[in-house]
Amino acid sequence: MREQVLATAHVLTVEKGWDRVRVAEIAALVGVSRPTLYKEFGDKQGLGDALVVREGERFLTGIRHVLDEHSGHASEAVTSAVRFTLDEAAASPLLKAVLTSSTADDTAETDRSTGMLPLLTTSTTLLQIASNELVCWFTDRFPQLDNEDVADGIDALVRLTVSHLVLPAGDSDTTGRQISRVALRYLGLDEPLTSVDV
Repeated sequence: MREQVLATAHVLTVEKGWDRVRVAEIAALVGVSRPTLYKEFGDKQGLGDALVVREGERFLTGIRHVLDEHSGHASEAVTSAVRFTLDEAAASPLLKAVLTSSTADDTAETDRSTGMLPLLTTSTTLLQIASNELVCWFTDRFPQLDNEDVADGIDALVRLTVSHLVLPAGDSDTTGRQISRVALRYLGLDEPLTSVDV
């Protein structure tokens, strides 16, 4: 039931914005009572928080999977991670809103048009967690790199990726290669470099 509720809330939020979604509407579509939903989520804000967490966890699980698939190959890992992020955001307007909300002020057109602003309290946290995943991946596999350089390079990588989410300049394959090239050159990984097995 919980998954059905969150899936329905996701569809309605993307269609008309969180501010126009009603708990009674979700309950009717799922076929449960309003008290049942309130018992599960507490209130509408609790439901919204659960929706953002669900989307964030799905995204982070995908990022970890992409990185694990290319363990030891910095270029492939970074390019695939950027491509995955762009593709996931394109497929999920809610995820895109969560990932890009911290880059815009409260009056940004993207926030007004989606009506999702009340849901986006965890966006900075999600971006930070995604950045930390990449930093840990690099420092574990390439210990010869300076930790501050890795943190700076990943910060630039994440910011470039978010900027392409807001204003796409090409397809995800091309963008993935362009962005990863910048980060890898900064880190000195544009030439083959053997990672450490962990």
